[in-house]
Amino acid sequence: MGLAACSVIAIAIAFIPGVGAQAREHEEPGLIEKAPPPKPINYDKLTQEAVALLQHYVRINTTNPPGSELDAAKLLKEKFLADGIPATVWEPAPGRGIVAARLRGIGRHNKALVLLSHMDVVPANPKEWQVPPFSAQIRDGEIWGRGTLDDKGPGVIELMAMLALKRAGVLLDRDVIFLATGDEEEGGKIGAAWMVEHEAGIFGDAHYLLNEGGGIMSRPNGRKYYAVSLSEKTPLWLRLTATGEAGHAAVPPAKTAVTRLVAALDRLAAYGAPIRVVNPVRDYFRAIAQLDGGPPEFANLATALRDDDFANKFVAVPRQNALVRDTFTPTVLTGSQKTNIIPASASAEIDSRLLPGDNPQQVIANLRKVIADDGIKIDVMLNFSAQSSPRKSELMTAIGKLAAAENTVVVPMMIAGFTDSHYFRQAGLDAYGFIPIEASTAEARGVHGLNERIGVKELGAGVRRMIDLLKLMGTRE
Repeated sequence: MGLAACSVIAIAIAFIPGVGAQAREHEEPGLIEKAPPPKPINYDKLTQEAVALLQHYVRINTTNPPGSELDAAKLLKEKFLADGIPATVWEPAPGRGIVAARLRGIGRHNKALVLLSHMDVVPANPKEWQVPPFSAQIRDGEIWGRGTLDDKGPGVIELMAMLALKRAGVLLDRDVIFLATGDEEEGGKIGAAWMVEHEAGIFGDAHYLLNEGGGIMSRPNGRKYYAVSLSEKTPLWLRLTATGEAGHAAVPPAKTAVTRLVAALDRLAAYGAPIRVVNPVRDYFRAIAQLDGGPPEFANLATALRDDDFANKFVAVPRQNALVRDTFTPTVLTGSQKTNIIPASASAEIDSRLLPGDNPQQVIANLRKVIADDGIKIDVMLNFSAQSSPRKSELMTAIGKLAAAENTVVVPMMIAGFTDSHYFRQAGLDAYGFIPIEASTAEARGVHGLNERIGVKELGAGVRRMIDLLKLMGTRE
């Protein structure tokens, strides 16, 4: 058998759940004690390497649609292989990519940890940016480019932490699996969903997953906290279609497809969904009250929101409103192709986000009453059930220890958006949203916005914290 064939088989075996663990059960007693002590990590050099990798990664345009993540997946795969970490790439559709790698540990019974990120990015208009969005320029100590925060920067942090542990000879007591998917920005059907359906064996021995969805936050008084997402709102993307008689715009009828649609959207915009406080939101605001020293209403938010004056002030803040009720946001409008033609149909796409536990069919039934036009068709474009992860777990304990090392606390929360975590929660993993970096307010606005960027120092700090977190998750008690 040739060397190349042996390498392929070795890579394949490294990904088979249980194979690594079974092999380690037959290791010579005392082998771990005989292992040399870990080498020191040069964090300055590690940061420089992370910066160079992120720049290369950002310059691969993976705007979705169409995605085209395959070249990015190959880049990450080669980075792992260069350090002797088994990695492989899948192409679930032409030009689309997924990459996985596994850092072997010496644990016999501990479940593996998955580090998840996505390679695709949202569009960026170069005319609106201060720098070309795929140039990865460094300005004022920051790397600028689409994906630096969402989600290529976090992916580099995860990857570099695994390489650093491998190079230093740190033996973790569990395997760590790196997984970078595509198509997250369009719902994940050709990414995480495909992986769960077709290659679930890759993470079949895992119990925990760490993904985007949280990070290190600061309050106005300067106090910091580790925000960890346990739950997410679920999407109910809808298309509303109104019909009417087509004709010349110079002689309009009393109602057209467009005017019917506009009237429906006007009623939808005026609709305020019922307020409901789910447990992660309750706990989040209770913790914020402790960090800020108030307001006292946050200590028992559900009760406070029964007061109309307080409720009106609370929901006037968009983010707070999104955490306590379903939201319905019109985003895409389609009508006539010409100014002087009345179209036979007009449609609007609605980005609806539901609180965990809400019944999508009941929500649609309520919207039909709100719209008050039986002739408007409602189609579901995207929906899946909401899933949550437990507040207490090994991973949450490790994140708590990491936070304590920086003299701060962990605050569990629910995010108003959604990530690929739900696919893995449905597959039985406890998934948490947390990337150990702190973004300034200006930097955070770049996510899905203009001039996205990440600080060079914070990228390095994120790698260091991720290394520490993996050690905490992989330390033998």
